[in-house]
Amino acid sequence: MKITAIDTCSTGEEIGLLLGDKIRTINGRKIRDILDYRFYISDEEIELEIERQSKRFFIELEKETDDALGLSFEPIKVRMCGNDCPFCFVDQNPAGMRKTLYIRDEDFRLSFLAGHFVTLTNLSQRDLQRIVEQRLSPLYVSVHAIDLEIRKFLLGLRNDDQLLEKLTFLCQNGIELHTQIVVSPGINDGEVLEETIAALVSFFPQIGSVATVPLGLTRHRKGLTQLQPITAEYAKKYLQHADLLAAKYKDELGQHFIYPSDEFYIRAGMAIPGRERYDDFQQFENGVGMVRTLLDDFSEIKNKFPGRLKKPVRISFVTGMMMQEIFEREIVAVFRAVQNLHIEVIAVKNDFYGHSIRTTGLLTGQDIYKNCHERKLGKKLYLPANCLNPDLKFLDDWTLDGLSEKLQIPVETCANDFSEILHDIIEMDATS
Repeated sequence: MKITAIDTCSTGEEIGLLLGDKIRTINGRKIRDILDYRFYISDEEIELEIERQSKRFFIELEKETDDALGLSFEPIKVRMCGNDCPFCFVDQNPAGMRKTLYIRDEDFRLSFLAGHFVTLTNLSQRDLQRIVEQRLSPLYVSVHAIDLEIRKFLLGLRNDDQLLEKLTFLCQNGIELHTQIVVSPGINDGEVLEETIAALVSFFPQIGSVATVPLGLTRHRKGLTQLQPITAEYAKKYLQHADLLAAKYKDELGQHFIYPSDEFYIRAGMAIPGRERYDDFQQFENGVGMVRTLLDDFSEIKNKFPGRLKKPVRISFVTGMMMQEIFEREIVAVFRAVQNLHIEVIAVKNDFYGHSIRTTGLLTGQDIYKNCHERKLGKKLYLPANCLNPDLKFLDDWTLDGLSEKLQIPVETCANDFSEILHDIIEMDATS
């Protein structure tokens, strides 16, 4: 583990560690990655084996349990996925994008650290033992199906990957799991879905939830297995089935256990359920309950909107096609009720991936520009925050600053908190 940063006045600095030093072992245990480091550095008495310029030496020290020495390290070398799922989104990216968008990771460490979903297909017994020893919990697991032949098809497996045995080991050793199923019409729905859910619920409460999300099919599928898309009619029928299962498990377990993603309800044209349907919102980051939270959070600031502005103010919002109707009805209508406030809503069609892709998180800079550059955007344009990565780049490598420059207008991101936008509007009114 190579040290890339050392905090000022930290223990690491005090004991003489330098940038570029490598920590080889702690108390004789080999340090392979940040998880090993976090686990073994918690001892109060430690012996570090350090490599510096090809020479090795040892440092002994006593420390507090929570003192991590103030060190930062090079990123984890990610384990690659060896599966061949027919709905894998990475395979549906067009050519010419940045290299990181073609990486198919399958790394249980990232599942623990960042909530990535993994299939566990490449997990060895040593990996399982490590997860238990270091208490890497919770983990997030893509299941898709329990039926072996369907599972082999959906994951591109040749042999039984012994998922149930792995789940049994992890659950019996106290590891908390949350699971997901990518629903593929005619393949892992219906009775197959019921069988899968029944198998997962048998591990409750160690398996705490299963999210079901619709497969996404882009226009870049040449040479890939033909799959049926999720239609509005299909989404309605699917939700009827899923809600019946959820009601059954609510009675048996005290929670719904199966949670369809928001996208299912929107595709079906059905109302977003109330908060009680999501229990503890365990799958929030997987798009389950995000819209309900957005609506509830917004309702708390509705009464803070002024009745009118002193002078006309115009701003614009970008949204994806999927959220357009809800966004207009539940949120924009409140903005438009303010006299002298003019709102332009631009629902962006996804030409980059194809019009069947309707979520905001997959909008690109070029599509946003194409839909906005001839519009009267006003003083500022607001984008959903999930359009961009932490480096403020879109999927097509356009940057937020670059888009702002081309549109010749300030462009900002917004998440669920519209209070910042409300503050901007009041400030614009005061300075206009």
